[in-house]
Formats: sequence, C-alpha cells, structure tokens
Amino acid sequence: MSFLKPNYTKEGAGVSKNANERPGIVRFFYVIGHRFWQIIVLNIVYLLACLPIITIGPATAGMTYVLRNYSQERHADLFSDFADKCKEHFVKGLLASLLTAVVGLLAWFAFNFYTTAEMSSTVRVVALVVTIYIVYMLLSVNFYIYPMMVSFDLPFKKVLRNSWILATYKPLRNILMILFNGVIFFLCFSYFPISLPAILFLAFSICNLFNNFMIYPLLVKYVATPEEEPDYEEEPIFKDRV
Repeated sequence: MSFLKPNYTKEGAGVSKNANERPGIVRFFYVIGHRFWQIIVLNIVYLLACLPIITIGPATAGMTYVLRNYSQERHADLFSDFADKCKEHFVKGLLASLLTAVVGLLAWFAFNFYTTAEMSSTVRVVALVVTIYIVYMLLSVNFYIYPMMVSFDLPFKKVLRNSWILATYKPLRNILMILFNGVIFFLCFSYFPISLPAILFLAFSICNLFNNFMIYPLLVKYVATPEEEPDYEEEPIFKDRV
C-alpha cells in the first residue's frame, strides 16, 4: 500500500519478474556493458542539450527517462525519447533546476557567512549544521524529482512533495547516491583536464543510471497505487533497513 497518495496515472507497463532475475548490482553492470555505446552517446547529447544552461532541467528529465528504461531493460529510443521528454517536462524540469539553483546559492552564501562572521561558537555550529542539512536534503530531493517526474503524471508540487518524503524516509540510500555521485565527480574534477574524456562521455550518464537503479524500486513500492503496481518487486542495487 502506498504511503504517498497522489492521483495520477502511471506511465508504462512493468516487466515480468522472470525476465529480470539478475541481482541489482549484476544488472547495473550488465546494462553498462549491454548499452555502453548508447550511454556514451547519451552523455554527449545531454551535455549539448545543457549548453543553453536554462535547459539543464528538461535535459535531465530526458536523460532520466532513457536511463530509467535502460535500468529496467525496457526499450527506449535514445534521440526521440530524449527529445520528447525534454519537451514534455520542460516546465517542470525548468522549475526543478531553478529551485535547485536558488536554494544552492542561498546555502552557499549562508555557509560563507556563518564561517566568517563574528558570532558565538554555539550559534555558528547550529547554523552550519542546519545549512549542511539543507544541502543534504537538496541533493537527496534532486535524486527523486526527475525519476518521479518522468514516471508519473503529477503536478510539480506533488512531485516536489513526494520527493521530499522519500528523501526523508531513506537516508542510507541517499548517502549511497551522494557518495557514488560525489566520488565520480570528485575524481573527474580533481584530475581535470586528464579526466575530460570521462566527463564528456560517461560521468553524467553513469551517475544517472546508478540513481535510477536506486530510486525506481522505491517508486514502484511507495508511489504506485495497488492497482497500478507492476506484478514484480524490483530489486535495488543496495538494500537498506532504514
């Protein structure tokens, strides 16, 4: 039974359990091997689509849809599906990226202020803890927004609300995604420009694929209503007890 109760119609049919018996971590690497060149091309297409900056959100929605299908071993046409989902979710993707930018900038200014301004140590520690928690929730909510956006017909307010609830409900999973994404991009930017090929060809699509493996099982379990749930229970890469 879902604990999130939006009124929506779920997009796409489920996959038979018998057709998807590999463990989550095995399927993750299987999809990378099986879709390697598509993943590379998708990474390039995504970066090109993000060049106007304002299109980062819609482009992320398009990439997420394609990689969500890859993660479930479903068909997706790289170019047409990417373009269609960019257009379909342009407004929601734009709102998500603008909200992320605004909150991120405010958190950055707050962090700089509380680390340099004259104040008591107690106030400084409390303020920094709150700021770090806001950044953690911002990152966590962003992991859920786009998979939910492309999987369910929901208004943006409900996408944001449900993403916040799921991000609050599964902290261990959030930390695993933050670590995975953080390590990838830390290595990429630490070894720049040597790492430029990895940034251009793999970094964004690999991280998004990993996030889809982690998040889609939660959408099936907690967001889909009983009559809309697929007839299988998707296995995540990692299992948490939180």
